[in-house]
Amino acid sequence: MSQHATARPQARPAPRRASGPTPRRLRVVAPPAAEGSGFFLAVCIALVLAGFVGVLVLNTAMAKGSFTMRDLQHRSDALADTQDDLRHSLDAVSGPGPLAQEARTLGMVPAETPAFLRLSDGKVIGVARKAAADKTFSVVTESSTSSPTGSGSTPAHR
Repeated sequence: MSQHATARPQARPAPRRASGPTPRRLRVVAPPAAEGSGFFLAVCIALVLAGFVGVLVLNTAMAKGSFTMRDLQHRSDALADTQDDLRHSLDAVSGPGPLAQEARTLGMVPAETPAFLRLSDGKVIGVARKAAADKTFSVVTESSTSSPTGSGSTPAHR
């Protein structure tokens, strides 16, 4: 037995023709000419430019706000310094020593027998008498000796 088989040619059937019209022949046609106006392009360019201008205006406004805030911060710092200076000045003139000195300058002397006024009913408690002029009047604002706990000077009033 042989492994090779003989091939026989077969007859090709004839192509069928449609009974209708014959197909058209295809041909290359030039692309249609672009007939758009430049309106869409102009709108796109205008939008991009408007975006750039908007970002520029926003950036400028933020920079101006930053400078204004810096100036206000400097002014606030200066006012805080002035307030501290005024508080120190007020503390210097309103302490017991300066207050006693100002009272002495005005001719005031300490009362020997004070009288008190009760505000709830307006009653005077005690009898006030005229004080004699005392040339040795003094106010001690701090003690020069250390306290028993060793914490330094403590305020004492006479």
